[in-house]
Amino acid sequence: MQRLQSLPNEYPALAQLSVIGNSWEGKPIYLLNLTNHSSDAVKPHLILISGLRANAFAPVELSLRFAEQLLAGYGTITENSWVLDHFEVHLIVMANPDGRAKAETQALAGNEINWQNNTHNSCNSQEIGVRLNNNFTFNWHASEVGPCDPAFAGSTAGSEPEAQAIMTYLAGFAEQSERILLLNLDSYKSEILSPYLSDPLAENPYIDDLYTLAEKIAYDTLSAPIRQGDLNHPPSYGTLVDFAYGELAIPSLVFSMGYPLAGEYASSCLYFDQYLVEKNITALFRALKVSAGPYHQPYGPEIKLVSTQQNINSLYVEGVVDDFTTWYKGADEYSQVESAWFSIDRSPWDSQATLVPISNLVQDEVHGYKSHFSVEIDISLLKPGNHLIFFQAWDSEANGNPSNPGLVTAINFFISYQYYLPVIRDR
Repeated sequence: MQRLQSLPNEYPALAQLSVIGNSWEGKPIYLLNLTNHSSDAVKPHLILISGLRANAFAPVELSLRFAEQLLAGYGTITENSWVLDHFEVHLIVMANPDGRAKAETQALAGNEINWQNNTHNSCNSQEIGVRLNNNFTFNWHASEVGPCDPAFAGSTAGSEPEAQAIMTYLAGFAEQSERILLLNLDSYKSEILSPYLSDPLAENPYIDDLYTLAEKIAYDTLSAPIRQGDLNHPPSYGTLVDFAYGELAIPSLVFSMGYPLAGEYASSCLYFDQYLVEKNITALFRALKVSAGPYHQPYGPEIKLVSTQQNINSLYVEGVVDDFTTWYKGADEYSQVESAWFSIDRSPWDSQATLVPISNLVQDEVHGYKSHFSVEIDISLLKPGNHLIFFQAWDSEANGNPSNPGLVTAINFFISYQYYLPVIRDR
């Protein structure tokens, strides 16, 4: 919590901290907002919520490290800079501060770290609290056992102040569902789950899109995407992702990380450091980029830029477009790359962006889902200073599937002021 509060002081132009509500005991629930606050660009949003389950230590630490890494690289790492200029990240790092404090007490005493709930206790015989991730109002179910149920879902739907604060905060994004993504970071099993958790057989027009989104984020991680309707997952009622998706139409996933033999809900530090942190932070960067089109961009090809060269008038860029590799165990459906485009200084989702086609896509001789390109970009009329070029590619219609865009990537370049200075000769 101290580190969270220090970030706005270290990065005042990029980080803002606010309070969206209070816990049962009155502790503040903080929201960390990361973006270049001086930029008026059209910005997709990634919302990360961690710590609903009190002993889920790894997701809280991962979320904080993601924020630190994103901020520390601004101005020196191209990717960090352009995503903070053109995206916005909202992090509720610790959604259950009362329960977290209780779980930490267990950890410091060397006891089993098994406290998952908040501390609002209604059981007369023992301390139980409320399982916050079953307290949201969408398809909430009362606990059959009552307040002494270890997974007590609360006296009524949305009864807990922590859930109320999050629901009120999320309601403000209901009209932005086209360029927004919510991830509930959890632990214990390495899976990525999509709504509807309360009714796996519910009709869902985006069932394939959410699964493909999970495959995209899961690339090179240990978390396997699970399609809605998987019979190995019993219904879970009143969850955060079902509320966000079912009531507010926000694309939402549970990104669960961990392994039962490596600490269960409270992952061991060794397992976290060696297997989770690096790959999952990379996955959060992917989630941030795909928030620009969560139902479309997960299907499309990705661009890897191989080389860039710059002279006074031109920028030469070479790259590879791939419609198969960057999904969990490879894409289920893939096709030949149809087109690639670039825009200068404005992202492709900006209505004022000028999209320029790349004309010389060459299909790979071995892998039909790959194409190569080289493009010369005229920069002679641009003003001196820093500039960005955004790249995006589309795949082809195939097997009844439409053509889709992929994730956007970008590079920056600098035009020196010396190109525009007059030459003064000594006579």
